Amino acid sequence: MRKFIETHIGYFEDILDKFIRLRSTSGNEDQEAAVFFLDRLLTRLFAAKVKIINTDGAPLIVATVTGKSDTTKLFYGHYDVMPPGNINEWNSEPFTLKKANDRYWGRGTGDNKGQLLAVIFGLYMYKEVHGNFPFNIQLVIEGEEEQGSPHLKDTIVKLASKTLNNVDSAFVVDGSINQFGQHILRLGNRGAFGFEIRAKTALNDNHSGNMGNVMDNAAAKLINILNKIYDFSQERVLIPNFYEGVKEPNQQEENWLAELPYEKEVIEEQTGVKKLPCNAKEYYHKLMFEPTFNISGINAGYSEKGIKTIIPHQAILKIDCRLVGRQNITEIKKGLQQLLKEDLLSEEFVVDYLVEVPTSNTASNAPDIKKICKALKKIDGKALVEPVMPGTVPNYIWTDVLKVPAYTLPLANFDQANHSTNENISQKAFIEGITLVYELIQNLA
Repeated sequence: MRKFIETHIGYFEDILDKFIRLRSTSGNEDQEAAVFFLDRLLTRLFAAKVKIINTDGAPLIVATVTGKSDTTKLFYGHYDVMPPGNINEWNSEPFTLKKANDRYWGRGTGDNKGQLLAVIFGLYMYKEVHGNFPFNIQLVIEGEEEQGSPHLKDTIVKLASKTLNNVDSAFVVDGSINQFGQHILRLGNRGAFGFEIRAKTALNDNHSGNMGNVMDNAAAKLINILNKIYDFSQERVLIPNFYEGVKEPNQQEENWLAELPYEKEVIEEQTGVKKLPCNAKEYYHKLMFEPTFNISGINAGYSEKGIKTIIPHQAILKIDCRLVGRQNITEIKKGLQQLLKEDLLSEEFVVDYLVEVPTSNTASNAPDIKKICKALKKIDGKALVEPVMPGTVPNYIWTDVLKVPAYTLPLANFDQANHSTNENISQKAFIEGITLVYELIQNLA
């Protein structure tokens, strides 16, 4: 396989360069050019049947490559990228591929154009070596991932019964391998539930010497609401139904957790966080099997230099929760409304829901896990599995809408600087990604 890649790497780099030059940020007209580019590429490499599906946002690409059986493996990626930010902070032009220091630099090299092309090139290598595929391949490539995939679910619902009816598993290629350069199979992922509470007690701020003891302080009222929602002494959420669906890891998941690397001192140095668990088991349990309650923003009154003796008339609190297991957002919302029923009737408080992404769960005995692990071992000599990804991605679309296992296989290096300046993918990660996809098809066969 090494010889094949050595022979074709110049060709692969040329395609990556052309893809990076397309400024396919959200709403940019280059998104259509990116769709056209991928349509031509997939048609040329695989004679794929490409459908361009219009949504209320960016088009969705569904490319089907026929194999020997009706069984279908779905590969998901995205062609949209984040804006480059401050151009002056880049070491090179963001939308021109630069090859330096054993890396490819440019916006989208890591997230997600480089990884998407690694999938395509890995599939291409398999086709060139073996002639055809053992099963159907479908690539689902969207253009709104960086905006939270607002139209993906509704589109997949429409496609599920016909276009995607033979899919038996979904492979999500996004994210980063670990900081030690080891590839990881991620199964489930945490969901996200975010909301905002606003308190308002008057038309405007008032002088505390004029209205003190008469006017309610919006910040104090909001703190009172917060104490109804969360017990800080017990570190426990008080919303009814919140903990329903939280589950402990099974024995297989415990075994996988025990294999994951954990270096407390390295993480302390990287993050500056001193209160870290002493052992890997507790660390990963907190990240994967425990829900969170996070105050992500609070705003009220005067907080600049010196003092301003006013009574705040309004205050805003933003909360985000990472959900695990089978926690149900609908039931949690009902619980919150029930808990704050009397407060909301007073019209002093308003609750707005900002983020609602369900959890995704792939069983620890899902049929392809052993085959995927065998492919991982070909690359790293070992296979690391995270039962749950601590972050939130829309994998529930595959597990809950298509009703198939979802497997996340990141192909970019840990320090890819995605969403930041000087984004990159290392040559090692790029080549290993191509090889891993080849080995994956080989073992799934």
